[in-house]
Amino acid sequence: MQDPDQQNKIKFRDRPHYFQWGLTAFCVIVLSVIVVFLLQWLPGIWKVFKKLLRILSPFIYGFVMAYLLMPVFNGLYRRLQPRLSQRMKNGTRIAKGLSSILTLLIGIAVVGILLWMVLPQLVVSIFSLLESMDSYLDEISGWVAALLKDNPVIERNFMQIYDQFSRQVIDWVQNIALPQLVALMTGVVTTVSVLMDLLIGVIIALYILNSKDTFCAQAKKLTYSLFSVRRANRIMSRVNYIHRVFGGFITGKLIDSLIIGVICFVGLRMMIGFGLMTMDQSFALLISVIIGVTNIIPFFGPFIGAIPSTILIMVISPVQALYFVIFILALQQFDGNILGPKILGNSTGLSSFWVMFAILLFGGVFGFAGMAVGVPLFAVLYSMVTEGINYLLEKRGLSQDTNDYRGKSRIDPETHHFVEVREEAPPVSAKERRRAAEKARAAQQEEKKKD
Repeated sequence: MQDPDQQNKIKFRDRPHYFQWGLTAFCVIVLSVIVVFLLQWLPGIWKVFKKLLRILSPFIYGFVMAYLLMPVFNGLYRRLQPRLSQRMKNGTRIAKGLSSILTLLIGIAVVGILLWMVLPQLVVSIFSLLESMDSYLDEISGWVAALLKDNPVIERNFMQIYDQFSRQVIDWVQNIALPQLVALMTGVVTTVSVLMDLLIGVIIALYILNSKDTFCAQAKKLTYSLFSVRRANRIMSRVNYIHRVFGGFITGKLIDSLIIGVICFVGLRMMIGFGLMTMDQSFALLISVIIGVTNIIPFFGPFIGAIPSTILIMVISPVQALYFVIFILALQQFDGNILGPKILGNSTGLSSFWVMFAILLFGGVFGFAGMAVGVPLFAVLYSMVTEGINYLLEKRGLSQDTNDYRGKSRIDPETHHFVEVREEAPPVSAKERRRAAEKARAAQQEEKKKD
């Protein structure tokens, strides 16, 4: 006779696991309540997050400056460290200090020279454009009237729309754009606050450059203390990959954009010198800055910079705008096919489709900064997802090569090898369904005869 306790255990084991179901339902309810509270508190959380970013802005500035100047620091340190370590007892420490100071001085000198060269002419060109807006709009009006003189009805309707548009543009420039520009340039409180953050950021960058080896050692020590050796090694490999992708892409893109901006400025000055353009020479600098800054954005950058620049030149002369478009197309072909691949190479490993997807996604969420860093960030996420998929396939004993999955082949569940599958389209019309039914009945009858 069987033990009653054993029978109860068997019955409980055969029944559905009500306890697990209840625990799952309880966890779902708790998580739903937490999500609802988070959605209600989201504005407050966002305010606290923005305030925290504002407090930590000097550290963010310092980290960005140190990260961008890291290649210069490494080059100086590799040159100074062997010489000073042979002559002095504390040569390594002195080499780090000198390399950090020289790197910051080089960075400050480069930024100062660029601002000294660009900022005055940039301000002059912007104010000159705003002051001459009326005359430029009148020139466009006369050009359109001469073009449509044989069509008085179209000319009258177009001029009504154009007059309304020009009045709105002039009102926006005089009452909104110009006062905001003046306030931005003369805002003492904001300027002092930003300058203080930048000054503290420079000091923080100096500490980061001088102590980066110590910080890396501490981070490695913490990683090995929290994770297993195998997982810690994978984390450090992933961090090295992130550093290689971000460092190579951002540094290369900045150099590439600087070169494109300089080439654009030289080309516009040459076109002005040969008489192909009659605009003021200060506008050449303004347009070159726009082209250089927007070129930081992959794929869409040339179009984003060319559109406002073309509109700016079209105000002066539509024919000159056409010359500019041809010049920009040639410049971007040179950048995309020759200069860009030489400097950047394939640092992200993404196809054009995923580059476009990353720019639209992160640009829509984070704005200009998201468009600039969205490609390397998505490249890192793409690599992590690919690594996870390959790990799961390896555990199941399946192929990790994407080319093996092309075509109509399927994986055999027993051998785990790809086999060709011949799929027939299901019958759609009534006639096809009758034929399929007749074939099925004929096959059944043949099987019965064989039996």
